[in-house]
Amino acid sequence: MQKAHSLVMAIAMAAAASMAHADTSQAEPSGLRPFVGIGFTSGGDTIQHGTLTPIGSTTHYQEDISAGGGLDLRLGLSYKLGALPLTLQGSWGVHNDQVSGIDGGTSFFRRFPLELILQWHATDRTKIGFGLRTTTSARFHSEGGTQSDGVTPYPTLDFKFKSSTGLILEAEWAATPSWGIKARYVHESYRFKDFPEVEKYEANHLGLLTVFYFD
Repeated sequence: MQKAHSLVMAIAMAAAASMAHADTSQAEPSGLRPFVGIGFTSGGDTIQHGTLTPIGSTTHYQEDISAGGGLDLRLGLSYKLGALPLTLQGSWGVHNDQVSGIDGGTSFFRRFPLELILQWHATDRTKIGFGLRTTTSARFHSEGGTQSDGVTPYPTLDFKFKSSTGLILEAEWAATPSWGIKARYVHESYRFKDFPEVEKYEANHLGLLTVFYFD
């Protein structure tokens, strides 16, 4: 996980450097535009340490489920506020960190974030955004598979988490008027629904997403 976290940080820094040196020839059209996005995030506390064993092999390796990592998919609407250098974005997404199939087991931490972001147009290509993120229906599930001895099964686990509200800071660079790249930081945490006495999982994470707009 530390290597993945470092990789995302390096990519985010490279994207930010590209934004700083980009020209200003890609002005965003005014009005309402739907968009879709896909990306990867890294960070947060580890929820489960997993030992995976490829079928027919004696080699074991670690693949953890974390509170801030995973694949990030989203659908949204973007509205440029006329002549003002501001854009308002709202989106609904699926954020999922999953390990499955290698040793017969499946584990995932899945949540559904709703986001509202106000973006300021620093240049025609670059936008800086600040926003709120409310995450609902967060769930950790683990079943099947065997431990590193190849015999002892993992117990089946299923936990639900309370809704969580977090903060977003992001920068978006427009490669074209219809295609953007977002580098972002999200500050959030999760608590179990049925075990309020258990310490929360910090889910702060970095992410890199590509976004496609439809005019």
